Amino acid sequence: MGSVSIVIPTLNRPKALQRAVTSALAQSDLADLEVEILVIDNSSDGNARGLVEAMAAGCNRPVRYISMPVPGVANARNAGVTAAQGRWVAFLDDDEEASGIWLSRHVEIARRSGAQAVFGPVSAKAEGALKIGPLAPYFSRHFDRMDGEDVTDLAPYLGTNNSMFDRASCLQGKGGPFDTSLNETGGEDTLLLKRLVDEGKRFAWSAEANVTEWVPERRLNWAYVRKRKFLSGQIRVLTHHKAQPVEWSRIAFWMCAGMAQIVLHGITAIATAPFDRTRSEKARVKVRGGLGKVFWMRRFRPALYGSGLVS
Repeated sequence: MGSVSIVIPTLNRPKALQRAVTSALAQSDLADLEVEILVIDNSSDGNARGLVEAMAAGCNRPVRYISMPVPGVANARNAGVTAAQGRWVAFLDDDEEASGIWLSRHVEIARRSGAQAVFGPVSAKAEGALKIGPLAPYFSRHFDRMDGEDVTDLAPYLGTNNSMFDRASCLQGKGGPFDTSLNETGGEDTLLLKRLVDEGKRFAWSAEANVTEWVPERRLNWAYVRKRKFLSGQIRVLTHHKAQPVEWSRIAFWMCAGMAQIVLHGITAIATAPFDRTRSEKARVKVRGGLGKVFWMRRFRPALYGSGLVS
């Protein structure tokens, strides 16, 4: 027998949350697994309680509501880890919908590979009748790796969305595994993964553990993608600043890489703007990523979580 806790952090997204929980309840091929679903409500007024309790009524597996009213993505994830009772902790974002074999494939790969954490692909779709078009790659995650293959080298490009961790070896620590100083900016998962790699933990790819990220209309624009890419660039450097001791050589490397990005992709953005708008916009996104690597300091960090915009 094995046990898994599915942790779903949420903030003011009832329709999306209902879809995510429904997909978690619909998991199949779990004959030898005990599964619990934990919904971590990061709202100040506990507005997800009614929905979660209604969905929990009559379910064939435990669905627990947990209130974490102090805003912040790290706070929510830490609350889920603290409440989890399973051997493994699987993370599903509230704007994601898991395929029916999502959890069983994660567990099978974890058992077969012996890896301490597993990660799966994310496909992006637009909410409603909208088209996501060229924005899809910025909300997706796909790697050309075989099922069960080691992806420890890809740690900087992974995240907790669509992931599963061995709780005892990966998610211990005083105050929780996620750094609460990153509550509003995010990057707490990237920092955790870097620490785990430094400790010698191994990650595996679960190619069939698919989830769909449903992108709302307010994110379907290049301005939002640029803002998110700027933050991603900052996080690439910030993880080295958070290391003990601080990895100044890596910081210098990524800042130089960021300056090169700004120049090269800036030229492309300007040159292609008159005749290829999409290519120009993609280049502008890369420029913003470079700017994030250069201007990674706290005073330049935008808020995408917590009391800031929800990302």
